[in-house]
Amino acid sequence: MTDTTRRDFFKTAAMSAVGAGAALTTATVAAKPVANAKYDVIILGAGCGGLTCAIRAAQNGLKPILLEKMPMPAGNTIYAAGFFLGTNTSFQKAKGVTGDTPEAFLKDWMKVSQGKAVEKLAKVVCDNADATLEWLHDYCGINFAAGSKLVWPMLSRAHLVTGKVKPGGGQLALTLVEKAKSLGVEVRFNTKAVALLSDEKTGAVTGVRIKTKAGLSEITSKFGVVMATGGFSANQAMVTQYIGSAGAKMPIRGSRIIAGENINLTAAFMPKVVNVDQYHCGPIYGPTGANPLNIVNNGICVNGEGVRFTDEGQTYVQMARDVAAMTPGNWAYMIVDQTAHDIPVLANDWESYKRTGAPVYVGNTIEEAAKKAGLPVDAVVATVKEYNKSVRDGKTGAMVPPNTLPKARLVEKAPFYIVPYQGGMTATFGGPLINVKGQVLDTENNVIDGLFAIGNAAGGLFYDNYIGGAQLTSAAVYGIVVADFLKGKTK
Repeated sequence: MTDTTRRDFFKTAAMSAVGAGAALTTATVAAKPVANAKYDVIILGAGCGGLTCAIRAAQNGLKPILLEKMPMPAGNTIYAAGFFLGTNTSFQKAKGVTGDTPEAFLKDWMKVSQGKAVEKLAKVVCDNADATLEWLHDYCGINFAAGSKLVWPMLSRAHLVTGKVKPGGGQLALTLVEKAKSLGVEVRFNTKAVALLSDEKTGAVTGVRIKTKAGLSEITSKFGVVMATGGFSANQAMVTQYIGSAGAKMPIRGSRIIAGENINLTAAFMPKVVNVDQYHCGPIYGPTGANPLNIVNNGICVNGEGVRFTDEGQTYVQMARDVAAMTPGNWAYMIVDQTAHDIPVLANDWESYKRTGAPVYVGNTIEEAAKKAGLPVDAVVATVKEYNKSVRDGKTGAMVPPNTLPKARLVEKAPFYIVPYQGGMTATFGGPLINVKGQVLDTENNVIDGLFAIGNAAGGLFYDNYIGGAQLTSAAVYGIVVADFLKGKTK
C-alpha cells in the first residue's frame, strides 16, 4: 500500500517536508477540558458525509454540532449528479433488478482502483451500501430512481437522487440539511475551522478553533472532531505540487472552495497521508459548469478536427483524461442522435447544459450540426459514416481507436446533437489514512484519538479511478459508521 505516493523519491520527500513543516509551524492549541464540552462531536463540512454523520449522531442520542465555512453547503456534494450505489435494494427489486452482490461490487471496486485501494475500507462500503440507501430514504426522506443499466463498472447499481433541485447532489444536500435541523442539530454556517485543539496531556483531538465575523473562538467536544471537508481539488498550489501541471490546468468540475483542510488542519498530528497524487476527473463544459456525464458513452466522440480519438466505451473518467491529454486546448465533442437524446437516465445531463446555458449544437443533418459547432463538416460526416458502418457490421472493436461498448449506438436518427466538453478536475483522493471505524491513523499506524475523517477528506478508499456514485456512497456509509462508533463510546 502506498504511504504518500508511488511516483518517485522527490514527491515522497516533498510530502514529508510539507508534513514536517506544518508540524513545526502549526502548533497544537491546548483545549479546554473535555469534561466541560457542550457537544459530543464536532463535524466539519456540510456535505454528504458531514450531514449524514450529524443526522445519525442525533438519531443515536448524541449532541453533534456541524460547522460549515460557507453560507450554505458548497462542497462537491451540491455539484454531484447524485448517484449512489447499491446491489440489492428495495428500489432495484421494484424495477426487477437482481443478481448483484456486495462481493461483486467489491471486486469491481478493487479492479477499478488497480488493486491499490485499501480493500478492508472498501469492503465496509460495499457491505453497508444497501442499508445506507434504505436509511437515507426511510429516515432522511431521500428519493431514488433505480433500474437503469449503465456502462461497467456502474452497471445496475446506480441510484439517482431525485427531486425538484438539480443536480441530484443539490437535492441531497437540501434534504439532509432540513433533516438535520428538524432533529435539533446545531448547524453553523460561515464558520471556518482554522486549527484543531488537543488535550495537552494525552494529545487527543478535543475541538476546533473557529473564525467567524465575530472573530476567533473555540469549541470543544467529548469525543473529538470529524473531518468531512473534502480534499484539495480547488487548491491550485496543492494540486500542482501533488498531482502536477496537467491536473492544475483542468477546469474545476465541482466546488471552488475545497481547500485541503483535510491535510492542512491535521498536519500537526502527523497523520499517515496517502495517495496525494491520485484524483478523479470527468467531463465538464468549463465556462458554465455543465456536466455531460453519461452522454459521453452514447455517441461518437471527436476532437476539433472531427476525428475520433478515444474509446467511447471507457468510463467517463478515462474519457476526460484522454480529452485533457490528447486534444489541443482540452476540448472534445460528442455527436449523438435523437434516440440517444431520449434515454431517460440522460435527462439530468441534458438539463445541466440547458440550465447553465452551455451550448448544444442541433441540426436536422450531421452537416448542419457540425457547421453550427464550428467543426470541419466533411471530416465529421466521414467519421459518422465510418462509425455507423462499423456498428452495423459488428466491428466496433476493430476501429482505431476501438469502441468497446457491448452494443455501440448508431448515430442516424435526426435531429443530431453535438455537445462540447472538457476534461475537468472533480476531486482528490489523497488524505489521512483511516481504519474501518473512520479513525485517522498516524505515521506509525496508531489511532489519533478523537480524530476522524470521512468522504474525500479520508485517504485509502480510492486510487486512480472509482465506480461512479462510490464517493457519495462511501461518504454516507462512513458518516454512519463514525456516528455509530461514537454511540458505543457513550455506554
